[in-house]
Amino acid sequence: MKGRLVPPLSAEQAVELYKALLSDTLYGLGILPMGYRAVLCAPEPDGGAEQLSSIVSSRWQVVPQSASRLEERLASGFEVLLASGAEAAAIVCSDAPFMPLDEVFEGLMWLTRKRRLMLGPTQDGGLYVVGTTQVEPALFEGVDWSSPGVVERARTRAEGLGIEVQVLSTSYDVDEVADLERLGRDVKAAVGPGMGTPACTALLARPEFGAFR
Repeated sequence: MKGRLVPPLSAEQAVELYKALLSDTLYGLGILPMGYRAVLCAPEPDGGAEQLSSIVSSRWQVVPQSASRLEERLASGFEVLLASGAEAAAIVCSDAPFMPLDEVFEGLMWLTRKRRLMLGPTQDGGLYVVGTTQVEPALFEGVDWSSPGVVERARTRAEGLGIEVQVLSTSYDVDEVADLERLGRDVKAAVGPGMGTPACTALLARPEFGAFR
């Protein structure tokens, strides 16, 4: 749930927004050539994996995770994804529907040689995508991946390990009121190199979300 948006949203509206963002993210990623598709579910006390399974397409497998720290979940997530036999894997956030999907695709094509790392930064200092070609536990051990500045920390660690790094264009995720207002403007104008956003478009067209469009 988008806790930092409550208020001005109600808790119920924040849940609806999260579902719409996730739906549009999966909708956009669905056009990419992927052999294995998974939704990684962070630990939730109220059956988060079961709830996700009820709202995502059967094309996607919901994979529960148990680790509490983001870097631990990233490491274990790549283990799961690469265990499928894929030559490369990417983990994408669920709340950046206007990420540059064309660059993500090109970045996946770049991940054709071992020991490469792809990073997509957000304006608030986080990441909308991380991609790699093999399990690299040392990339995550002792590195803070959950706070602003992660791109430089990850780049420094990767280069120290001899891993080639590519950084994509900066995008934004929807965490704050200003982000939601920007989402409303982008959905209305249908601008940018982002994905289609049918769920967010329908949600923001409702009267109770009128302040954000």
